[in-house]
Amino acid sequence: MFRIIQALNNNVALVKNEQGEQAVVMGLGIVFRKKKGDLIRPEQVEKIFSLKTEESKENFLMLLKNIPLDILTVTYNMIDKLVQNHQFPVQEYLYVTLTDHVYSVYQKLLKGTYQESRLPDISKEYVTEFSMAREAVEILSNKLSVNFPDDEIGRMALHFINAKGDYEISSNQEESARKRVLELVEEELSRNGIRRNAENSNLYDRLMIHLTYLINRLQTSQQDETSLVNMEDFVKSDYPKAFRIGQAIHRILEQEFKLDLSRSERVYLVLHIQRLLN
Repeated sequence: MFRIIQALNNNVALVKNEQGEQAVVMGLGIVFRKKKGDLIRPEQVEKIFSLKTEESKENFLMLLKNIPLDILTVTYNMIDKLVQNHQFPVQEYLYVTLTDHVYSVYQKLLKGTYQESRLPDISKEYVTEFSMAREAVEILSNKLSVNFPDDEIGRMALHFINAKGDYEISSNQEESARKRVLELVEEELSRNGIRRNAENSNLYDRLMIHLTYLINRLQTSQQDETSLVNMEDFVKSDYPKAFRIGQAIHRILEQEFKLDLSRSERVYLVLHIQRLLN
């Protein structure tokens, strides 16, 4: 049996199972006339999304405020399937960034405003990630009845590349350092005219999520060390303002953690900043 923690709509609820584990359950009308504390029978449930951490729950609920449930569930299912089939461990925030990306692309395709990127080909360096991205494009095209272009393979591969691995912060000292660095980054963004507001809150929050996980990796001295020279040249020439802001943030991170930020990490950060500038 599942006990309702929060009813999200008539068909979706945040629940706890008999072991006290949190999940989101879905099924036609399973929450109709039910309230917090009521029970849902397992045979009524059509889909379950396990939320292993408090962060998982917060991410799902945040996305649900801004993204249609069908887009969210298709993307979550897709990530779970690809991670399992390819035995590819990912950081939790992939669910946020990739779901947000999928919805953005979906809207542009429907409106006819989609523009292809000119990202350099790095498929030989990241065979698994590109294989996952190809499957992702096929799954999304079938499930959402919109033809996601092959150009999306490279873009989605970047999400898998950036999210590989799992790093956690354990000590209060590390948590304090993370907050201090994020405050310095927010000050730098503000100096460049980037402040969180009602219009950019989603993209701003996505950037801060990315930075949180980047800081986690730096605190454990783990970075993506692959040199992406072509990608770095691309973002420097095509996104000069984002690159300049990224350089300032790099310096903050390097001063705090006393290490050089890898080229890959630099590229990922600039791409996130560019999205916010757009």
